[in-house]
Parts: sequence; structure tokens; C-alpha cells
Amino acid sequence: MELRQLRYFVAVVDAKSITGAARKLHVVQSALSHQVANLEAELNAELLLRSKNGVQPTDAGLEMYRHAQAVIKHVDAIGQSIHEVENDVRGAVTIGLPSSTADVLALPLLKAVRQELPGVELCIMEGLSGVLSEQLAAGRLDLCILFETEPLRGFGYLPLLKERLHFVSALPEAKAIYAGAVSIALKDVVKWPLVLPPKPNGVRILLEREAFRADLRLHVVADLSGMRTMLAAVEAGIASSVTMAANSVAIRRRKSLLMLPIRNPVIERSAGLFQPEQFSLTTAARSVREITLQVITGLLAQGKWPGAT
Repeated sequence: MELRQLRYFVAVVDAKSITGAARKLHVVQSALSHQVANLEAELNAELLLRSKNGVQPTDAGLEMYRHAQAVIKHVDAIGQSIHEVENDVRGAVTIGLPSSTADVLALPLLKAVRQELPGVELCIMEGLSGVLSEQLAAGRLDLCILFETEPLRGFGYLPLLKERLHFVSALPEAKAIYAGAVSIALKDVVKWPLVLPPKPNGVRILLEREAFRADLRLHVVADLSGMRTMLAAVEAGIASSVTMAANSVAIRRRKSLLMLPIRNPVIERSAGLFQPEQFSLTTAARSVREITLQVITGLLAQGKWPGAT
């Protein structure tokens, strides 16, 4: 088994096409097909399902893909680490941030990395937690913050913080009833029509779970996957919603909104920093990891991460 074969195989899976992978790698298609076939023969396993529409990995192929990603990343890290021993900390580091977390963390983190690690090229991948989990498993991320209550198999996990769910509304009746209130009970939240992110969104799952435990029924009038659209719907008075206080980066522009933490019960989600265990982090990635922790600690201490502890 050769490193070249692993790189070729990963390229084919990513491109979902031998032709596309050959074009990206600047090799002839026949040579690429030959190397993949040799890899399958050596492993005595079918790794790809081939059709006129392209290729898809088999179950064995998916397992091979994960291992190949780890090996390639580890080999690339060796060269980068050796270079870093002789030079300043340099290299590319990719970190995944859920969208609500990016609202608070992305800019301070970018500023800190640029100031302390000018030789590091930081890539911040922002998106839904589910998508980020897939990218982490595929080896595309060095570090990732995810909202998980338990560690993921094969990944190192450091608990970071907890965020509290908040009720948000622009309805005149709600604003009148809760004027001066510091919180709102879940039994009162369910009385209002809600726009919520669709399942399996983490906030939606947490909210439904606690409502079920309390024998309460949510009054959901629309499922909206976009945070901007959801907040716009709230601002327009279509319905109320439940979100994280960290989204106050957007909410602060909407002074007409009521925002209260939910109590009885308090509903929180936990965030952790994940990294693959299959390979060692480069010096650059380790440095970014430490800066990330420092920045988060600072934001919490300064009260700049709303609703988080």
C-alpha cells in the first residue's frame, strides 16, 4: 500500500468521479483507475461502486476513506512539524464553528491568531453542527466546536461551556405581559405560536425533550432553517421563537424584541472542543487550540458570550 494510492483514493471519493479526480490531480484517468484497482486487490475488498453517474464508496470504502484521511493528514503533519522546528510557527489550520458560536467567537479568534501567529493561515468553517461533524469525521477539520453532550468515538473532547435557551418575541401582548421580567417559565413559552429550526436541530431537540418531560405541547407554526429568516419572522410579529442568547449579535439590531432566559426548567446545551485522536496536531494547530481556549475564557470572563457559563 502506497501513500500515492491513498491520496488517489481520497481524491476519487471527494470528487465522486474518477474523471474529476484525475483532472484535479493532473494525472491520466487510466493511471488513477489502475492505482485504485491495485488498492482494492491488495485489500481484497470492493471500495467503490461504479456507475455511469460516477462512483460512491462502499461500507468498506468509507472505512478506508476515514483511515486514508488520517494517514495523509499525519504524514503531511510530519513535514510541517519539522519545518516548524526550524522556523516560526507556520501552516494552515482549519477549525469548525457552529453558526451561533461563530457570531461570538470567529472575529476575536481571527484577531488573536493574526496577532500571535502571523505565519498561520487560519480557515474558519462555519455551518450547522451536523455538517461540521461529518467534516470532522472526514478529516477536513483540525479542530471543531460542537454541541454534544457526550464525546464522539475517535475524537478527543474538552468541555467548554453551557448555553441557556432564550424565548424571543416581538408580539405586543408578550412584551406587555413580561415587561420587566427576568425570565419566563417553559409552561408560558408553549402558550405562544413559535417558529423554530427543523429537527434534528439541537435547540429544537432540547426544547421538545423538556416540553415532553413536562407534559407540554409546543405550538410550532413554521420550521425555518435560516437564523436570519427566523429572526425576521419574529420581528415581523408572525410568531415568537426560542434561540441562544449568543444570537444577540443579530438581535441587538432589533431593539423591539423581548428576550428572556427560560426557567422551570432551565434548558442548556453543552459545547465542547473536538479534535481527531488518530493523529497528532501540528504545532500550528496546537497553538491555535490554545489561543481558542484563551479567547473563549476571556469572552466568558468579560460577559461577552451572552447566556453562557
